[in-house]
Amino acid sequence: MQATYRPAPDARHTTHWFSTDEVSTAIKRLDPSANITKEQLFQAMTSAGFKFQNRPGASGCDFRWMLQERSNK
Repeated sequence: MQATYRPAPDARHTTHWFSTDEVSTAIKRLDPSANITKEQLFQAMTSAGFKFQNRPGASGCDFRWMLQERSNK
């Protein structure tokens, strides 16, 4: 995942907003043997510098991971 995305420094630099479930599903698609809990995923993402917050302008509490797509340069 980190080959494609890096932690976004703030909401305006965020190119993708993913839920914890979406990140978990992506990991399991890449590695079907991955057995990671949501708690472990949250810890790993925060340890890697990713931020988890409500999207600006979102109605209600819809917290997502803030990711910035890496450029192909």
